[in-house]
Amino acid sequence: IFIAEMRNNYLNKILDLFFHFDYSKPMVDRVHRWLADENRQEEKDAVLRELWTKTKADSHMDTERSFTQVLDKLGLGYAHIPDRFNRQWRWRLAAAVVVGVVLSSAVTFWLSYALFDKDNAVMTEQYAFAGERKNFLLPDGTQVCLNADSHIYYPENLEGKTRTVYLTGEATFKVVKNPKKPFIVRAGNMDVIALGTEFNVKAYLEDEWLIASLIEGKARVDCNDTLSYVLNPGNQVVYNKISHSGTMQPVSVQDVTAWQRGQIVLTKATVNEIVRTLERHFGMAFHVFGGKSNNDLYNFVFNEDADIREILEVMQVVVGPFEYQLKNHACYIYW
Repeated sequence: IFIAEMRNNYLNKILDLFFHFDYSKPMVDRVHRWLADENRQEEKDAVLRELWTKTKADSHMDTERSFTQVLDKLGLGYAHIPDRFNRQWRWRLAAAVVVGVVLSSAVTFWLSYALFDKDNAVMTEQYAFAGERKNFLLPDGTQVCLNADSHIYYPENLEGKTRTVYLTGEATFKVVKNPKKPFIVRAGNMDVIALGTEFNVKAYLEDEWLIASLIEGKARVDCNDTLSYVLNPGNQVVYNKISHSGTMQPVSVQDVTAWQRGQIVLTKATVNEIVRTLERHFGMAFHVFGGKSNNDLYNFVFNEDADIREILEVMQVVVGPFEYQLKNHACYIYW
C-alpha cells in the first residue's frame, strides 16, 4: 500500500507540474510520450481524474479557461462547450473529454506518432523520494543535494545559452563558475540566477512559500517578473505564491542546510507545515483527524537521530494534546 501511495504521489507531481507550468517543446513532447505509454496506465488514469477534480474546484478559473489550458498542454484543439449546458454538466463534459482524450487508444496512437519530435533535445530528471536525500553532479560539474520528495528536470547536456534547471521541492546547488553561461534554477514563479555560488531553493508545490537562501557568493532572485533581489551570503528571499509579495531577510545558513545533515529545523511553522515536513523526512503517510485549525506558529529543532515517536511526544507537549498511532508505515493523529 505504501509503495502504491508513493507511486501515485510521484505521478501526481509530474502531471501537476505539467499542467501548471510552461516548459520547452522538448519537455512537452517527452510528457506526451510518457502519457501515451501504456505502462502504469491505470495509475495515470486515477491521477488525471484527481487533478481534474482539483482544477474544477479552483474557484478563480472558469470552466472553459481551465479546459482550454489542459487541452493546450495536451497539444490538442479546443471546441467551445455549448452554453445550453448548465455549469454542472459543462464540468462533466469537459472532464470526460479531457480524460477520454488522454486515455483513449485512438488518440494515444495519434499522440505517439504525430506529436512527437524525436530530434529534440532530451530532458533528464532526478528525483528523491520521500524519506531520502540524493547527491549528484549536473553535466557541468555543479553539485546538487536534493531533499526528500523533490524533482529536478534539465536538458541532458545543459544545452543552450544558459544552464537552466527546473525544480519542485528543495535542493542546494554548488555551482561551477562559467561567466559565459549563467546558471538558473526555475521554481514556479521564482528564478535564481548565479554564475558560481552556493544556494538553497525550497519550492514544494503544496507550500505557500518559495524560498531562496544564499550560502556563498552572489545571486539574483527574480519573482513573478515583478520583483528582483540581489543576495549576499546569509540573505534569504521569501515569496508568497498567493499574495505575490516577497521579502528579503537575514537567515542562519546552518538552519537552511540542516536537512542535508538529517536534522529537522522548523521556524514559525504551522501544524500543517510540520506534518508535511515529517511526511517528507520520514517517507511515511500522515492521516490527521479532528483538525487543529489554528494558525499558531511553532519552532522545533530535532537531531538526525530523533525518531518519529520522540518527535510526536515533543509535539504533544508543545502543540497540544493528541493521540497517535503508527501502523503500516503511516501515522494517524487524532486531535
